[in-house]
Amino acid sequence: MTSIDNTAAHGPQASATEQTGILQKMLTMMLEDNRRREKQQRRDTWFKRIAIGLLVAASLAGYYTFFRTLVSSGGGGATDGPTLAVIQVRGAIMPDSKLTSGGRVSAAIMAAAKDENVKKIVLYIESPGGAPVEAERIAQTVNFAREKHNKPIVAVIGNLGASAGYMVALSADEIVSGQYSLVGSIGAVIQSWQLDGLLARLDVKAKSYTSGELKALLNPFEPGTEKGAKKAQDLVNTLGAQFADLVAERRAGKLTQDISTYTSGEVWNGAQALKLGLVDANGTLESVAAATPELEMVNFGPFENKGLIAPLLGAVQDGVSRGVQALAEPTAISVR
Repeated sequence: MTSIDNTAAHGPQASATEQTGILQKMLTMMLEDNRRREKQQRRDTWFKRIAIGLLVAASLAGYYTFFRTLVSSGGGGATDGPTLAVIQVRGAIMPDSKLTSGGRVSAAIMAAAKDENVKKIVLYIESPGGAPVEAERIAQTVNFAREKHNKPIVAVIGNLGASAGYMVALSADEIVSGQYSLVGSIGAVIQSWQLDGLLARLDVKAKSYTSGELKALLNPFEPGTEKGAKKAQDLVNTLGAQFADLVAERRAGKLTQDISTYTSGEVWNGAQALKLGLVDANGTLESVAAATPELEMVNFGPFENKGLIAPLLGAVQDGVSRGVQALAEPTAISVR
């Protein structure tokens, strides 16, 4: 009886001990879980602070880039040391061109000329030609930059430097073209539609009242006259002769043929142009830059003017996107 009573007495006591142990384990687990939550919360708070800091820093970087571009002369690149400034002459050289008008290209040239870090200027030409007056404006600016600011200027012809494009190249101290470039088209042209025959088929007539018989010289809606055709040809011949004189003057002592060889209006590849004396060397923008490795090559434009709002919005958008990326990719923070 005694042994049975002892066993019965120990049963409930052992059960209470086990329950106490279980409660202690549960309390320990709850405390550890609470500590983990607090630790995770602290990590999340620091992560949010870091992400917000990156967002602000990226936005400030965007603002800085925007305003640095805004205040740089001529919209061109900023310079921090000895620089080789590249001026782009791309496309038809026309007064209404957003990139290659005489005014836009001249502004970029002057920005480079006034920059004390710029030691040399390159005119990179990719142009089929255009308005001779616009080319004349660019050439005069090149002369001013050379004489006033003592900047050596090299013209580099890419795929094409023809007509007014080559006229611009003539203003440089040296002309370089690729072996496969197309160079030349020295001359002038006046073009006009002749639509009077089409109007006659449609039984439509055009009539101009002018103060002089050549006032409507290039009117495409009326039949041309012999006197008008002669006047147009005289203008072309005069402009072509002026171009030829400019070539003879700027390439004096370098041309290997009589000037009449160059005024046929044809183009030559770079290797032929070198033999004819139209260019001084065959090379590319990269080879010209490599000749002065101490100079950092910087693009001075011209750049298309899109106003203030577009660059500002672009800078802000760039900063925000970087900040969002940092939020979305926390692992990237640890390696940056």
